[in-house]
Amino acid sequence: MKFLYLIFLATSVTGRFTDDFYKQLAKDNANKNLISSPLSVGIALSMVYIGAGGKTAQEMRSVLKLPADKREVARKYKAFATSLEGREKVAILDIANRIYVNGLYTIVPEFNQVVKASFKVGAEAINVNDPNKAALIINKWVNDQTRSRIKTIVTGQDITSDLVMILLNAIYFKGQWQYEFDPKRTKQADFRTADKKTVPVQMMFKFDSFRAGYIQELDAKVIELPYRNSSLSMLIFLPEKVDGLPELERKIAGFSQWLPEVNVNLKLPKFKIELTSELEDILKTMGIRDAFEPSADFKGLVRARGVRISKVRHKAFIEVNEEGAEAAAVTAVIMTAHCAGCGPPPPMEFNADHPFAYVIRDKDTIYFQGHFVGPEE
Repeated sequence: MKFLYLIFLATSVTGRFTDDFYKQLAKDNANKNLISSPLSVGIALSMVYIGAGGKTAQEMRSVLKLPADKREVARKYKAFATSLEGREKVAILDIANRIYVNGLYTIVPEFNQVVKASFKVGAEAINVNDPNKAALIINKWVNDQTRSRIKTIVTGQDITSDLVMILLNAIYFKGQWQYEFDPKRTKQADFRTADKKTVPVQMMFKFDSFRAGYIQELDAKVIELPYRNSSLSMLIFLPEKVDGLPELERKIAGFSQWLPEVNVNLKLPKFKIELTSELEDILKTMGIRDAFEPSADFKGLVRARGVRISKVRHKAFIEVNEEGAEAAAVTAVIMTAHCAGCGPPPPMEFNADHPFAYVIRDKDTIYFQGHFVGPEE
């Protein structure tokens, strides 16, 4: 049995897919803290789609909301990647791609040309006869690209004699708040969980002018926390109801409503989240099924018969503190064969003392997305 193992740690430009994907991911992780880069999963599968054919390609195209012309997919990603180059100043936003190939197999030249030109992918042969060494090479790349925030994505057990290829795509972000929190004001406070319990958290405090407001359609308060000298910001979505997060996350896809600038008394927990998710069931539920079957058609990807996806693994990290936020993500796809005159209004109270959702985004793209439901032991 042949294996094709694709690992991705980055974003994609398939917005509609990532909205649908996140809704399912959030539902499956409703009771645990969540960090993800749905766009990472989107770009991972977009790269695989370029090498897919027949029913496999049709299902992937439908779920990923991609054009039938694969050259257009490549052009869109190239334009997206080019738009990021040199844009950030203080905030760091890095995206990188890599392919590792079992030395016994050959990438289809046309596929190699497309991903090299558009996704800036470099390829390197690995020896699967020494699984631990091969895993070490792969994990070193992951560790380097994510500034040691994600240290591993594979183990020696993942590197079998039937492995064909591993594709990696990494995204790393680190930004400083435009308005930093004073660490001296951070103190323990109560956090109310959805099941009506109260638990302690380290709560940060800030009074300043932010874009914020109550959005009636969401029944939630929304605040935008910009990063210094950057086009990126974090949006916090705080439902009015303590147990309102699941309903809120079904509604926030594509949120782009203008927020007024108001004075805000902001209370936000410090938090750190690490999460590994196996995504095969979610993708099958969404309609990508043939890609996991022995009948899968990936002849345009690598010169090996019977290649199919066997696993899709996503790993992500985020830390939010007084200075700002740091985040990284990994996705792995394993393929096998087989009023005038009025005084100023009172400041808005934004107290994130119960479960909330968040995104890190610019005006065009969401890079990271998740929710915080309470401190975890």
